Amino acid sequence: MARPRSFDPAKAETSMLDVFWRNGYLATAIPDLSAATGLLPGSLYAAFGNKDAMFEASLKRYRAWLADELRTSVTGFAAIESMLNAIVRITIEDTERRGCPMINAIPEGHALSPEARAMITDGMNALRRSFRARLTEAAREIGATIALDELEALLFSASVSIRVLGRAGMPATLLRDIATATLAAVRQRLGLTVRRQKRSARRETK
Repeated sequence: MARPRSFDPAKAETSMLDVFWRNGYLATAIPDLSAATGLLPGSLYAAFGNKDAMFEASLKRYRAWLADELRTSVTGFAAIESMLNAIVRITIEDTERRGCPMINAIPEGHALSPEARAMITDGMNALRRSFRARLTEAAREIGATIALDELEALLFSASVSIRVLGRAGMPATLLRDIATATLAAVRQRLGLTVRRQKRSARRETK
């Protein structure tokens, strides 16, 4: 079946993402996606393939959107602060409190395609890699050696907690407090590292 002249892949993917995000993979049916996109089922299949492929396209769209939301022009600790606060912001601004579609889909993993599962795993790891890169910048900027694995795990777990608790309807104040406490812990850890390095440097010059 031919695509309608007004067919816009990006718009269709965004519409499908909204449905999957709200309903989850298993509870979403082709008629739901057809109604959201304005495309007949035949046009949907022709454009994207099966439901698995539609979900994968939606996840790809979400990951691109999330990357834009977390993008920042600053580096180091300032970038970490910007990213974590952005995660709080997008969670609170979502009036439906839908959470993160990647995290939401994890319990449905048995029904997902291997490609979708791989996209979810890579999406989660992408956030970890981003935090690690910013921590590496912070260490470089202060001239210190820090425990990257521990702080990366702390930031990642805080991010997941904010998204999950946000979906559970927890108050915005709690989500902000999680971010604030996590950032304070990272800031303190960086500060302790700096002081230790300075003391070590002074001992070496004596």
